[in-house]
Amino acid sequence: SQINSARLSFAGPEELKQYLNLTPGSATVLGLAYDKEKKVRLLIDKDLLEAEYFGCHPCMNTSSIAMKTEDMLNKFLPFTEHTYTEVVLVGEI
Repeated sequence: SQINSARLSFAGPEELKQYLNLTPGSATVLGLAYDKEKKVRLLIDKDLLEAEYFGCHPCMNTSSIAMKTEDMLNKFLPFTEHTYTEVVLVGEI
C-alpha cells in the first residue's frame, strides 16, 4: 500500500541484465547508472535513509563497499537522474 501497488516483485535474471547490467546476487543501487530509460523504481527503507553509511555491491557480488547515504542521495541519484520512494518495511511499523 505504501507504493500504491497490490504486488511487489523483484526482477528476474533477464531484467537485471537488461536494465541494470547486473547478474543475480549482485543487485545494487549502483546498477541505476545503467538504467538510462528510467525503467527501475528505487524503494529505500526509512531506516537506511537515517543511517550514515550503507553497504552495497560495486555491481558484482565478489566484494562490498560502504558509501555515505548522503552521497548516494545527493550525488549518485542526481547523476543517474533517479528518485526514490521512502518505505517502511512490513513488520517494522
